[in-house]
Amino acid sequence: MIELLAEIVWDKQTLSIAGAFAVPLTAIVATAWYRINKVRSENDLKRAMVQRGMSADEIERVIAAAPKEE
Repeated sequence: MIELLAEIVWDKQTLSIAGAFAVPLTAIVATAWYRINKVRSENDLKRAMVQRGMSADEIERVIAAAPKEE
């Protein structure tokens, strides 16, 4: 793999093509990372509320009261 990268001619055209693919790929990965962490955080909150002894109705009210960003 390193040999392949070393053989690539890094001119303006190659860099522009690499950048054209890198920007959307980075956005896709960042969005997926954000959503995964958001779900983990919500699950941790629910788990903590259950451990505190909150009822399902109380947990539902807390989750429903949180603003939805998406």
